[in-house]
Amino acid sequence: MEYFIGIDVGTTGTKALLFDAHGEILHRAYRSYPLMNPAPEQTEQNPMDWYQAVCLTVKECTTKLEEPSQVTALSISAQGGTLVLCDESGRPIRNAISWLDRRAKKESEELCQAKEEDYYYLHTGWRVNHGYHLAEIKWLVKHEPELIKQTRFFLSPLDFLNLKLSGEAVSDYTNVAITNLEDIRKRNWEKSIFDDLGIKEKQLPRLAPAGTVIGTLTKKAASELNLSERTLLINGGYDQYCAACGLGAVSKGDVMLSTGTAWVLIGITDQLVFDRNSYIAPGLHVVPNRYGVMASLETGGVSLEWIRNKILSIHSHIHYNEINRQAEARGEGANGLLFYPYFAGSTCPTWDSNLKSSFLGLTLYHDGYDMARAVMEGVVYAVDGILQAFEKAKIKSEKIKMTGGATKSPFWSQMISDITGIPVELYHEADSAAIGAGIIAAVGSKKFEDFSAAITAFKQDSHMLFPDEEKKRKYQVIKKRYWDGLQFLRGFYREEVE
Repeated sequence: MEYFIGIDVGTTGTKALLFDAHGEILHRAYRSYPLMNPAPEQTEQNPMDWYQAVCLTVKECTTKLEEPSQVTALSISAQGGTLVLCDESGRPIRNAISWLDRRAKKESEELCQAKEEDYYYLHTGWRVNHGYHLAEIKWLVKHEPELIKQTRFFLSPLDFLNLKLSGEAVSDYTNVAITNLEDIRKRNWEKSIFDDLGIKEKQLPRLAPAGTVIGTLTKKAASELNLSERTLLINGGYDQYCAACGLGAVSKGDVMLSTGTAWVLIGITDQLVFDRNSYIAPGLHVVPNRYGVMASLETGGVSLEWIRNKILSIHSHIHYNEINRQAEARGEGANGLLFYPYFAGSTCPTWDSNLKSSFLGLTLYHDGYDMARAVMEGVVYAVDGILQAFEKAKIKSEKIKMTGGATKSPFWSQMISDITGIPVELYHEADSAAIGAGIIAAVGSKKFEDFSAAITAFKQDSHMLFPDEEKKRKYQVIKKRYWDGLQFLRGFYREEVE
């Protein structure tokens, strides 16, 4: 019997799934690790925490196998945007700078001023972000020049772990797109972007498509993972595109909605799509000849966590099941209350860093569960705004494939279909990125002839939700009030800044 392992290296923890040759999940394991905040607006991680978590979760998954050689291949899905500096031996020389880091805001502004408008967006598919590699490297050149001199590799979590496991620093196109260093059309590093930083292309990982065989595990890695040195390491990808693969979101018209701390949407296309109004981020899919556009609500899931922890659980702990029950009883529109889920400003489609989270319409009549209902609705209105941006860019959303924490709430999941008017396919298995990595491992090792066959074999249980037409009509009216209110808030917070 052959086995495959899919690994998802996330921001706060790593998951590993063990699959048999038919795509069935046999075992799973998880290890968490901390984020560090050494100074205001700075967020870092120890890269070796990721590697240790990979070792521990893989070993836990394979304890019941008779022989480690039964694991044919493994592949990694990883968080994007986080920067790792390594020396000649592949050893990290400082903590990784997380994609959540905000220290390089000034450097981002300087980079944009040095190029024509939208240069980076039109070349890399992403607007310059102070949490991605380009701005972070510029910050390091200015503030930690001695470390820059010691750096042999500028890596992301995917390429760092590929290096640790195989001795080869390799990344894929989905992962490097978010660095602001890749020319997305040429599928290669864009020298004109990083030449002025004084770094060389040889300091960056080799690029190869997801599903490429990187090699076998090193003797040291095989021992630490309790696997055979013959185990193949298959190049993985950026976690969001791996999740789309795991959900089978690979056809034009499919939309993946991943509901974690942030809510992320990827609309599947058959070509690169740029839109300078909404700045949706075009990218290559891990599946060949497929593309996507990506946008996110950075504080989607955390908004409900906030209302539970800071408002509803002041005196005693309130379970999410109770929040769902009480919020559902409040009815569409939360008794006239609106919530705007912009704790970190807004991105697509409004792009307003001054915007803050707000309630509109709060009265003495409302209680904490009205507020919870408004929070849940506000998050979905923001998602609907992203889907409208997709549509304006001529990307039709025909079905939402949904995964993540919000799938545990039938009420919230149904609300997504009612507000957007789009059918929702609800997946019962939340670890879609690790499933996508397992699919990539199986395809890369030639167990399946193509991604289509592997996705069919690895497909997890799901069920469909369809819009309730009466609720859909009610929400059409409320949505207009929501967007009218947003324009007022944008003006209010703009005046506050000025």
